[in-house]
Amino acid sequence: MVIRIAIAATLLIVPAAAWAAPDCAALLPATTAAPQARRPLTPTDLVQLRDIGPADPTQQYAGLFSVSPDGTHAAFQLRRGDPAANGYCLAMVVVVLRPGGEAVVVDRGGDFIRPTLDFRGMANFPAGVADPITPRWSPDGSFIVYRRRDRGAVQLWRAQADGSASKAITSSDDDIDDFRISADGRRIIYATRPGLRTALADIDQEGLSGFRYDGRFSPASSNRPFPPGPIDWATWALDLASMTTRAATPDEAALLDKSSMREGSWTEAATTSGARAWVQPPARTLYASRGRLGVTAGGRTELCNAPECADASYPWWAGGKVRFMRREGWGNSATAIYEWKPGARSPSRLYVTDDLFLGCVPTGEALTCLREGALQPRRLERLDPASGRREIMFDPNPEFANLRLGRVERLRSRNSFGLESFADLVLPVGYEPGKRYPLVVVQYTSRGFLRGGTGDDYPIQAFANRSFAVLSFDRPDSVGLRSTTDFLEADRINLKDFADRRSVLESLEAAVRIAIERGIADPARIGITGLSDGASTAGFALLHSKLFSAFAMSSCCWDTGLPVRVGPGAAQHFYFMGYPKTIDDSESARALWRQIAISPNARDIHAPILAQVADDEHWSSLQSFTALRELGRPIDLYVFPGEHHVKWQPAHRLAVYARSIDWFDYWLNGMKAADRPGEVGRWEAMRQALSVTLKASAPAPAAP
Repeated sequence: MVIRIAIAATLLIVPAAAWAAPDCAALLPATTAAPQARRPLTPTDLVQLRDIGPADPTQQYAGLFSVSPDGTHAAFQLRRGDPAANGYCLAMVVVVLRPGGEAVVVDRGGDFIRPTLDFRGMANFPAGVADPITPRWSPDGSFIVYRRRDRGAVQLWRAQADGSASKAITSSDDDIDDFRISADGRRIIYATRPGLRTALADIDQEGLSGFRYDGRFSPASSNRPFPPGPIDWATWALDLASMTTRAATPDEAALLDKSSMREGSWTEAATTSGARAWVQPPARTLYASRGRLGVTAGGRTELCNAPECADASYPWWAGGKVRFMRREGWGNSATAIYEWKPGARSPSRLYVTDDLFLGCVPTGEALTCLREGALQPRRLERLDPASGRREIMFDPNPEFANLRLGRVERLRSRNSFGLESFADLVLPVGYEPGKRYPLVVVQYTSRGFLRGGTGDDYPIQAFANRSFAVLSFDRPDSVGLRSTTDFLEADRINLKDFADRRSVLESLEAAVRIAIERGIADPARIGITGLSDGASTAGFALLHSKLFSAFAMSSCCWDTGLPVRVGPGAAQHFYFMGYPKTIDDSESARALWRQIAISPNARDIHAPILAQVADDEHWSSLQSFTALRELGRPIDLYVFPGEHHVKWQPAHRLAVYARSIDWFDYWLNGMKAADRPGEVGRWEAMRQALSVTLKASAPAPAAP
């Protein structure tokens, strides 16, 4: 349905449709491919990338693949989006761990699994990212077990490692959240949340007489109350011989550690002789997997007191030495691997890179990791840190080498708050020195493969193939988190004088000005994008910066109705941070809102704004949208059904990609996309209405 509200502003609800089943014939890449001339990269190429694990590289996911007990094979879920079918092709794959090793599909099918979260005291809060799928090997390496979703239920499946058979092995009444295989391989211990089923049934029953509006509500996310969280796990033991299930014993339940989101131990490693390497995090820290490296062996404990050992993570043994990873370099943008021999004063750095490692598993002297670089999508590699030798074990996207890509340069800056940040400047394909180009800013992390920014809504290399320069910006650390590890207290510090928003904007503007000063970016044609915190930065720039001519946001917008849209429970958190109540009409409250809210500033806003939002968040956009619409300002709002903050549906991702490029092509370059005449017609009307408004508000020329 399309709702035409005004000629200068539109809100569109993108309809759901009946789609065909995904075409999964090309799920596994071809083993050999003839060299081809490079062609332009399109948005479809990015939507159809094959993925191992969640596409977002900002989370240090582990367990995205697992290595067989004998170290010769790896197993993982391979996923590929199909925008025409608006679905995913999914398969469990086992690959031989050697260059060019055979990859076998051991199970095919199932549905995309999205996690739910405990958020602000509410359980079952929806998310749009992929839930990591961890296959686990039997002790003899003959089969793997994994979670799979079919017809709305998440069960455990078993597949033979040779691909000969696969089948479901549970029929749980509740979704299975996690599991482990016992050391003897005879039992599987798994966890469910039957309390969630009960809580949701109670909410259904309550609805028959009306929901009481209270702290269980988040109006910007749902018109129903959420169950209070967290909800405890129940643990079960499945006997693989008899296929019977019983309640797990306490010792069995201890195999599942709900407090950790990581597979395996990122803070401890032991040898067969009993020597133990460990990381001791500081008493107050945001990073429970990072801290001071120590070793216990032969009844003695020894700390590595070198500065490099103070922020160690993921220790493992290589002979009689301990290796570990740490973040370092400008803005902690690099990953380094160190080696320390107990008794030595300091460790040796073996390897350092700006590439991103995910889910590394030690295999002898080497590491097997998922690795991605600025111009390289994620693939499975083996690294010898001592020699730097790299070997590709499995490349999900070998065809990517045939696409034209913009060259990447890293920019660095330090702001007046003393915080370091960096950004990756992606030059247009076919860049000509001395020629200025339109620049689009993508936020708010820039680690690993430069795909579409946080949330994956703004296709960086597709912009570069349409003659845009792109600035992929990695925001500086939070101002508040420099002095506290309490997130609420940090937010209170961040809000005071808008310290964090000013810090981020200052760093971002510094990177943009570098691109301008180098003669690459046209200062009159700069756009900015963002989701979540990135959208907050874009909204703050809308009110406080003169650098940006056009905006595209995937979340919208900060406004005076904040306490209403977040609900009565979350509103208490925002009041603690320092946000005014809705009844606060004091000058201090008005002054705060003038710094960040759209509606009090609507008369002064003239830049075109595109908002493409998840349907369960669109209510948050309406106050700002309506204020700008009533003033005839250029704003377009699109609402995508079945989405939750981060969009997960391939058809929606492709639509957001394509519209974003065409939006900036129109407002920054004056180009009219031939395949969307209706939208371009509205944009033309917006431009004309804006021109009339600006002429009417311009001061009269001085009398001669």
